[in-house]
Amino acid sequence: MAAISLCEAPLAHLKKRLMDEFVEVKSSHLTEALASSMGFRTHAALKAAMTGPEEDRPFYLLDPEQFLTRLTQFGYPLDPKDPEFDFDLWHDQYGVTKTMPTSGYDIEYKTPRERAWRNLMVCGVNAALEQKLFTLRPGDDRFDDNMRSGHLFDFVLPNGLPARGSIADAGFDELAVHVAVNPKGDRVRYFEAGFTAGDVFGTTWLERRNGAWLQSTTNGFRCRKPFLEQLAELDVKPQGFGDRGKLIM
Repeated sequence: MAAISLCEAPLAHLKKRLMDEFVEVKSSHLTEALASSMGFRTHAALKAAMTGPEEDRPFYLLDPEQFLTRLTQFGYPLDPKDPEFDFDLWHDQYGVTKTMPTSGYDIEYKTPRERAWRNLMVCGVNAALEQKLFTLRPGDDRFDDNMRSGHLFDFVLPNGLPARGSIADAGFDELAVHVAVNPKGDRVRYFEAGFTAGDVFGTTWLERRNGAWLQSTTNGFRCRKPFLEQLAELDVKPQGFGDRGKLIM
């Protein structure tokens, strides 16, 4: 899957590319299908969301299956699961951002522990994006650097549990992201904090230079048993970034 920012120029460029690819599809239908692929019910809803400075606007994942499904609803004989169509084929073009490296295709979150880590990290990054502490653009940090000691932010998980995150510049346009549930002071800042940071503690790095995705590493993940299933069962979608990729050394 790929992502695109909610801005006029990249959306217009991608629309033009889609018109070249789907020559028999009406322009208005492509417009609606593109909006649907980004999670909007209509193009009008997408336009209504395009407010504020463009540099502050979020990225949205582009769902190829939803795009093709919407076109079939307009009567076009297409296969929504067509393996040859993917927005990711155009990453670094038309404003499309890659959200999973090649290594990501080998990663699956099978166990409750792996799913719990994934969900916690996605929630943490989503919360930081919502609080406008950074964007998915390379180097676009809006938080106090604090000598890379970690900028703290608080949020609430979808199941109501309190959480605290820490973000820091990790160099090469990466961000170090730590999250603790039922947090204890500022211990979440420390990479090896474990249970001293809270009842659950996880870390990751967010890639932003070659795309936007989490680097999958559960090595430092600590989770007390009562919280494991709660976190593993969360239904949370990344806000414009991918949720897997091998650790970049």
